[in-house]
Amino acid sequence: MTWGWRKILALRDLLRPYMWKSIGNGNNTNVWSDTWCTACPIRAYVSPRTIANAGFNLQATVAELVDSNGHWRWPVAWFDLFPVLINIHAPVLHEAQDRLVWINSEGKAVHFSSWEVWNNIRHRENIVDWFNMVWFKQCIPRHSFNLWLVIRNKLKTQNRLTIWEAGSAMNLNLMCCPLCNHGKDSRDHLFFECFYSSEVWDSIKDMAGMGEVNGRWTDIMQWMTENSNMQQPANVTSRLVVSAASYFVWQERNARLFSRNQRTAMILVQDIINIVRMRLMTLKFKLGFLNRRFLEKWKIPARNLVIDPG
Repeated sequence: MTWGWRKILALRDLLRPYMWKSIGNGNNTNVWSDTWCTACPIRAYVSPRTIANAGFNLQATVAELVDSNGHWRWPVAWFDLFPVLINIHAPVLHEAQDRLVWINSEGKAVHFSSWEVWNNIRHRENIVDWFNMVWFKQCIPRHSFNLWLVIRNKLKTQNRLTIWEAGSAMNLNLMCCPLCNHGKDSRDHLFFECFYSSEVWDSIKDMAGMGEVNGRWTDIMQWMTENSNMQQPANVTSRLVVSAASYFVWQERNARLFSRNQRTAMILVQDIINIVRMRLMTLKFKLGFLNRRFLEKWKIPARNLVIDPG
């Protein structure tokens, strides 16, 4: 079997609770193994030996276990041995075919889709207060993904390598920030306390409307958390700038570490401004004095304005 097929098969136990049989005539549903009611599968508590000793087949269908009066054919003694069976009522059979349905986490039958599957099986946590800072409809996906790693402190910086104890202690002690050659490139150092990255931040923060925010990551996070819920062009731009700056600083760090290619801070600043401007030029803004000033600041053509119908 291929790797991909093995991975799909490994999901069976995870998906099975959501995949139910909707009973019609009962001819295509295994009464013991399929999930067709809340107490299923019956095979979980009635063993194959018990089933066989009662004269039933392990491949028996629901239709074969329901008699002409609409009662179960299994022994009455089973109700004492397996009390859960008392709550399983024999389904009313009709001419329609049995069909496979998806039951969501709320117990409702819904239309099957890959989104529905993912939404039910994914790991869930409480929504974080920086959610709108990272994921918003105007974002640049690769920048947002990198920013998500930055916020969660999951980038493979040198200080994290020391935690993993990768390499010899001597080699780790010799590590320093590839951007400024001072200190280990921790998350807080790279964004934006390092001499190089602080020069980048000081050069772009006014363009983001964050002129009063210093280069400490905690202060940037606090400002963004307080302002990222608003949808004004300036607030959208601040998020684009922060995520782009984090992306390009990390890119520059890796380039210096692995290829020895170097860009000056001013070249990096211009790259950040250019890509944010390109993204802004694909958006539409409502007409207003502040928006006109904003467009002039970013050198965005006036044709990107749209009159507010309100």
